[in-house]
Amino acid sequence: MKTIIKNIQDSLRQYASPERKINVERFFKTGKGQYGEGDQFIGVSNPDVRKVAREYKAISLNEIESLLHSPIHEDRLCALIILVNQNKKANPEAQKDITKLYIVNVPFINNWDLVDLSAHYILGKAIYDGIQEKDILDTLANSPILWERRVAIISTFYFIHKGNIDDTLRLSKILLTDTEDLMHKAVGWALREAWKKDAPRVEEFLQENYPNIPRTTLRYAIERMEEDKRKRFLKGVF
Repeated sequence: MKTIIKNIQDSLRQYASPERKINVERFFKTGKGQYGEGDQFIGVSNPDVRKVAREYKAISLNEIESLLHSPIHEDRLCALIILVNQNKKANPEAQKDITKLYIVNVPFINNWDLVDLSAHYILGKAIYDGIQEKDILDTLANSPILWERRVAIISTFYFIHKGNIDDTLRLSKILLTDTEDLMHKAVGWALREAWKKDAPRVEEFLQENYPNIPRTTLRYAIERMEEDKRKRFLKGVF
């Protein structure tokens, strides 16, 4: 296993760029006190990470987990891309194992891009398919850890795409009091996607909860509305 992990890491490092490393560390807010504090990058672009992931697409779950435990962001990104791709083709038993691995390793899914590329495709799908109990979303939504709360709301994107926005609205209400800007954006994004499926229900939600909705969340949620309606929501005039 160590040989395969080293081969993957060596392949990723062939694409590393010191200049890109500086830029992405700034972009992902890795400075002291910022949301990505302590995250380490080597400067590999997403297309190159995906290229390596395709090359090693058949590695075992144990190997994926080992790679996911790396302190290097691109290693964890590669692991999750492989895991998501395996999950898309997995039978129910394999999907159950993948979901279990994902849940156990949520502490290593610790930046917004890692959450956003995986949560709905793995946890959301597992819940929709009846492989995982839904109550895990409430546990995650009430977590003190930012990334766990983001996993909760992003997981509901799978339901939204299937035409069910119930859990998105329910978790959004829980998360309206969140103090993190990244959560304000995530909830607004989820509401915007839900609005595409059922505009009247989302607009009713926005009206009922208007006093408690962070401004960033509101702006994201109403982004696709027609101009006049969008302006009314910004002013709180319905």
